[in-house]
Amino acid sequence: MSGILFPIATIVAFGVAGATLKLADYVGETSSKASSYIYAITSGALLGWLTRSGADESSYVFGIVLGVALGGKIDRPNLLVGLLTFGLVTIVLGFSEPHLWLLATVTALSLFDELIHSSQSKRNDLIGLLSKYRVRLKSATIVLAIASLISLTAALGFLFFDLCYDLVSCLVE
Repeated sequence: MSGILFPIATIVAFGVAGATLKLADYVGETSSKASSYIYAITSGALLGWLTRSGADESSYVFGIVLGVALGGKIDRPNLLVGLLTFGLVTIVLGFSEPHLWLLATVTALSLFDELIHSSQSKRNDLIGLLSKYRVRLKSATIVLAIASLISLTAALGFLFFDLCYDLVSCLVE
């Protein structure tokens, strides 16, 4: 893909990965239906493909996966299958080498957002609202994009990933 199609495909893939990840998480919590595995495999495959898109995108995907894993959020069989799919697709297709500074930043903020979300999102105040929507990594992404430290495609892709994740969350919960 070239020109404008590749960035658009990358951003859309991020969005679909976010939506299917939330569906895998939600359906996996409520049942062990085959659909929970299909959603997890779809999300894992898309995230694996996204690691080829560029160093910034690869940094975000690996950072999110590491942050979520370190936060103990890969806690059901369907999510483990999604993680294995991610690993397999990444190995088969190859990946862009992440920027270590960005990988560390995304991993730390993703982990922090997950830990704060788990402990504070049920509160009925501003802290609870901010924790529910995991705003730290989103805010940092906007700052990094404005400072031209990450590509616009990576920033929009991640923000679309999170938006689709949150929209599906609002629809199913």
